[in-house]
Amino acid sequence: MKEIMDKMKIKKTLTERQKVSYASDHIDLPENGVDCFEGCNPYGFPAVVHEVYKNFDVSRMGPYPHSPAFFNAIHEFWEECVDVEKDNVVLADGSINAIYIINNIFDTHNAKVYGISPQFADYYENAQFQGLTYDPYVLKRENNYKLNIDEFIENIDDRYNYVYIDNPNNPTGQAVPVADIEKIVQKAAEYGIIVIVDEAYGDFMDKSNSAVNIFNKYLNLIVIRTMSKGFGLAGLRVGYIISNKEFVGYMNSMTNPYNVGELARELAAAALRNGGDIEEHKKAVARQKEKIAQVTGKNIKIAETLPTSSLILAYTDVPGVDMKAELYKRGALVVSGADFMSLDASAARIRLPKEEDSQKLIDALADLEKTLG
Repeated sequence: MKEIMDKMKIKKTLTERQKVSYASDHIDLPENGVDCFEGCNPYGFPAVVHEVYKNFDVSRMGPYPHSPAFFNAIHEFWEECVDVEKDNVVLADGSINAIYIINNIFDTHNAKVYGISPQFADYYENAQFQGLTYDPYVLKRENNYKLNIDEFIENIDDRYNYVYIDNPNNPTGQAVPVADIEKIVQKAAEYGIIVIVDEAYGDFMDKSNSAVNIFNKYLNLIVIRTMSKGFGLAGLRVGYIISNKEFVGYMNSMTNPYNVGELARELAAAALRNGGDIEEHKKAVARQKEKIAQVTGKNIKIAETLPTSSLILAYTDVPGVDMKAELYKRGALVVSGADFMSLDASAARIRLPKEEDSQKLIDALADLEKTLG
């Protein structure tokens, strides 16, 4: 078998590496526990989505998808900020698929990506499988994992071909001001470097802070958005890329011309136009973070985070603690820090649950804080 496999022209980056990802088709929730694991919106999707679904003409699922509904909704969603035309948009089956599309247009020979660590693992995993070298700026525990933007920008030079940054950051939930994103793009442009800003959790920060607002000012900027997080449509698998028309043309040449099905386009368009209750969800997140701050701080620390983003990174300096395992025993399912570059099991990514379920998480953190003391 090995001799046959050796003759097949499979990329060495695939045969010599093993993917590390917390994504799974099985969720092992503790009995009577709370799910703080998957990066979706625990409140679900806007009610209007159900109405559109009930009234959808199923005969439209026979032909290939041609509905412009989602393209039009994207234009309408951003028109108060910037003009996004159809030729600026690539549809994708979620933000992960958007990453695969983007990485697929690059010449990976001797190419290097500059990013942040920790951040979304599936980006750098895919980049490395494509043959790209990933060279991150490591967020410092002693600085509470807060990004030092001046240091990050200072390191951008001709060593790199691409910059990737998720905003807000996954796993910490901190957000980079769009003015600093623009500084990154400007510095990168001096060296012909492409900047990819992944705003998968972007709906948990103000729309005014999105890099979409500046995409038409720079030829080296690509922005990723998704309907999975703020709009609660993770199971629908809908995302999109916004960039200049030339980049979009390259992406369209390298991907499926029928990304995102007919029904999904209509449902996603309805959600984007309606907006749902995201502002209320952000307020609920902020209230939870305030309560978590009250029961942690000595033995369990919370990394730098945006009050309204749905993620936090909890970590401890107490030796030998497996944060995920300890919280699981106390009824909270979270993602281990070991699933992120530059972190280990002493940290855990926590996606905040519904506010009515949050007491289970707060009690788990409070008990662990006390136990570690």
